[in-house]
Amino acid sequence: MTITPDRRSFLFGALIAPLLPDSLAIATGAEVRQARPILDLHVHLFGVGDGGTGCRMAKSITDGLSAQALQFRGLVQALRLREEGKSIDERYEIVLTEQLKGSGLSKAAILGQDAVYDRHGQPDWERTSFYVPNDHVFNVVARHADIMIPCPSINPNRADALEELARCHEKGARLFKIHPPTQGVDVADRKHAKFFQRCADLDMVILVHTGHEHSAPVIDKDLAGPRRLEFALDQGCTVVACHAGTGWKTDTPDQLPEFLALLKRYPKLWGDTAVLGTAGRVRDFTRLLAHPLARSRLLHGSDFPFPVAPLAFAAQIGDEAAQRIGKEMNWLKKDLDLKEALAIGVVSAERAYAIAKVDRIGGRGPDCESPVITPESSRRWPLRRRPRR
Repeated sequence: MTITPDRRSFLFGALIAPLLPDSLAIATGAEVRQARPILDLHVHLFGVGDGGTGCRMAKSITDGLSAQALQFRGLVQALRLREEGKSIDERYEIVLTEQLKGSGLSKAAILGQDAVYDRHGQPDWERTSFYVPNDHVFNVVARHADIMIPCPSINPNRADALEELARCHEKGARLFKIHPPTQGVDVADRKHAKFFQRCADLDMVILVHTGHEHSAPVIDKDLAGPRRLEFALDQGCTVVACHAGTGWKTDTPDQLPEFLALLKRYPKLWGDTAVLGTAGRVRDFTRLLAHPLARSRLLHGSDFPFPVAPLAFAAQIGDEAAQRIGKEMNWLKKDLDLKEALAIGVVSAERAYAIAKVDRIGGRGPDCESPVITPESSRRWPLRRRPRR
């Protein structure tokens, strides 16, 4: 069985985590200090439905010997999700909350995961690998509103997509997630014009998975191509390309150049750094950081609960820093510390807080000021006007 870089770093972390004491606190040498609030834009909520949450997870992930099944069992063990008297879903909420409170982050966007839908817009549970209902997201966030904001998931293929968009907005969401390769969504399909126009009208930020997926079964990898984001951007939407079109060195095609090309044309396109701290993404993360425009458009995301691998970045940050960061027990802090060592952590987390309009969540407080687009960049990359309806 081939052990990929991402799997190797994950399995190593999964094996040693239960052996280390909860009270262990090790300084990283890159203490995160910020004057402004910071946000992790990409934190997953998940569950198996054992606590009445409505979550679902396919047997291909929970059972067997597939890469996803091994990864799931490693997460359950490393995060100690099987505690007597607690369901996995309930225990995950407890662990997530504890991690957030010790991370140094101001808040985190908590992501849902919509289903796959058939041609009639009805849920296709046979093809849905995992599902986290929006109501579960809102319920969890409501219990921890001081450290969480909601990021529901809306598959535009669903028959009631416009109604669900309005409902989520009414409940306080100002951003939501689409995962094209696992949800079977072609975001470039013109049938979604009204949906994206309404997103622009509501000023909803759209997070869209781009690049290669390795943690869940994929329906069509081509649906993750960054170029497909053009249609939503042309409707006037603010779009975050999750993972910035990255992949492993062995993945084909190389989708990162598509993301970099789009940045020059669309000032409302951003990327996030979710999962970029893992061993398999070192090459592409390095390419992003070497690109000045891309670096200025990156938003902080961890992709929790998937852990980073600081030792894989020893060449970039030095052996001593990589070892110190690797010993950090809080996975969210470890992720932020690694990215701070790469000189992209806090600055991208401040941008994420601004882009997500955190102070507007639930209609509370003034608008959070958006990151500045300079006059020079506005002239070079003019925003396309939305077609008249």
